[in-house]
This record gives sequence, C-alpha cells and structure tokens, in this order.
Amino acid sequence: MSKKRKYALIGLAIATIVGFIVFHQVQKASHKAEFCILCHNMQPEYDSFVKGDMLAKKHNDANVTCHDCHIPTLAEQLNEVRMYVTGDFEMPAHQRGFKNEQCIGCHKIDKIRQKTAHYGMSNPHESVHNKDNEMLECQSCHAVHHPQRLNTCTSCHPIDWKVDSSWKMFLPSEK
Repeated sequence: MSKKRKYALIGLAIATIVGFIVFHQVQKASHKAEFCILCHNMQPEYDSFVKGDMLAKKHNDANVTCHDCHIPTLAEQLNEVRMYVTGDFEMPAHQRGFKNEQCIGCHKIDKIRQKTAHYGMSNPHESVHNKDNEMLECQSCHAVHHPQRLNTCTSCHPIDWKVDSSWKMFLPSEK
C-alpha cells in the first residue's frame, strides 16, 4: 500500500470517528430546549417552557424534553434548516396541533378521569363528552405553550371550576 493511500485511509478513519462523536453530541444536545432555541425562532415557546404557568413549564419541571413530545422526521428537520437559512418562517411561530396519542403516551386516561371525577357530569374526560365513543381531542381544551381554552366547555354549559392562570377565554375572533 502506498504512503499516500495509507494517510488517506487514516485521515478518513479519523474524520469518521470525529464525525460520529460530533453527531452523537449534537443528537444528545438537541433534546434540550436551549439547543432548539438556537435555530428556531420560538422565544415565546421557549419562555413558556422555562418560566411561567403554562403546561410547558409543568412538563419541564417533570423533566420532559422537547423531543418527548416533538418528534420531527429527518425531512421536517431539513425543512426547518431550510426555513431558518432562507428566513422563510412565520413570527410568531404557527401553533401546531397535536394528537391524543402524544398525550396519552404519558397521561393515562383512567388516572385523568379519577383526578377530575369531582367535576361530576361536567367532567370533560368522561364518556358524556365523547362522540361515537371517541375521546375529545386533548387540544380542544389543552395547550402546552399557549393559554388553555375554556371555550370548548362554555359552548355547552357554565363552568364553576377553579382554574389556574394558564386558562383563558378566547373571543370568537381569536379562535
């Protein structure tokens, strides 16, 4: 084997090892909100995660990471890089929806029903509020980085519950 080829192979091996280490470190760091905010223009979402009274802060306090709920595909990640580099993004960031599966992976519905049983017939987690035996979408009421909505409840009946400041009534024009 020629000396030139030998050095090329050694260089390639070193580059591969360094690349693997860098990739692993970036992957590890990317699970932290501080990393996400480096490129994402999501200051309000980040702030809701590290301070305040939104559900995001409660998730952070429970050691839930961004990637525990937000699991982007490689295509979505590449598109986010493209949007950041080209400046092709909305400010503030568009509020994304989520599916019940994202919530009930951690929040067990039976435990939620027990915890909210004292609401009686107005308990939104009980079957009276389910259509065709399907649960309401969690996002009908709950939000993580934005105020939670009381509108879903009040569209049918008055609410006499005590709610914390993470809940808000939205005007019809704000929906």
